[in-house]
Amino acid sequence: MQQSGSERRLKPRFNAEMPCTIELAERDPIFPNERLDCRTRDLSESGVGLIAETIYLGYTCVVDEGRALTLSLELPDGVVEMETTTAHYLRLGGDAQPAHYLIGLRITSISEASRSQYISYLEELNKSERVSEL
Repeated sequence: MQQSGSERRLKPRFNAEMPCTIELAERDPIFPNERLDCRTRDLSESGVGLIAETIYLGYTCVVDEGRALTLSLELPDGVVEMETTTAHYLRLGGDAQPAHYLIGLRITSISEASRSQYISYLEELNKSERVSEL
């Protein structure tokens, strides 16, 4: 069952720009070490929004429905890996500008250690957002 927009946003999102990479969960035999360097835009417990210059890894489109992706986030305390799928994507920029893509990823699997580290980082973001609102 596909989530509606309101269900998808039950978890708060936090603005966060940091380096990350996407790889195919099942390696492409022609491009086995191919990865896509990106930057996050926002983070939540259930997903990650990121900006990428392309939607292709080799000949494979990362935004194909059901495509399993491994996302590596470079948090201040170390790298966190999680399995994701694309929830949506949007081409940004006009015809005169190079294309960039906003890609929304849904977290499908994450180890307990990585989840703990990731949630701790989200809590830090939440605290800093509350302080900046004062």
